[in-house]
Amino acid sequence: MKRNSALRVGIGLALALTGAFGLTACGSSDGGDSAESSQVATTDVDIAADLELARTAVLDALEDDPSWKQVMLASDVKQPTQKYGLLVMPYVPSDAVDDVTGTVNIDGGDFVIEGTSVATGQTWQIDQDGNITEVTE
Repeated sequence: MKRNSALRVGIGLALALTGAFGLTACGSSDGGDSAESSQVATTDVDIAADLELARTAVLDALEDDPSWKQVMLASDVKQPTQKYGLLVMPYVPSDAVDDVTGTVNIDGGDFVIEGTSVATGQTWQIDQDGNITEVTE
């Protein structure tokens, strides 16, 4: 009896994984534009965690007051505060980041934060939806 239920669980798991893989494969074949195809897996970006942390700080600021047009990210504050007519959110990048956007401009809830990797010199950006793309000139 145990063997039969283990077999059922194994088959169910295999079907679920196959379905998830199929949906992922179908979901990316929409003939999208170049911006979408330049998206990369966050595992390929050495500063992805830093970009996600910065994005979260901005989203937290907008959650409290969605009318902000700019949010500053700063390592010298411990809690959200207002300075110079801006909301300043605490953000301390890791040593992997050479440079990151200090003042994030927000347009209708849309924003982009850029960061440059110390190790590779590559500049990456993250948008309000968490999409990470490489900045190319």
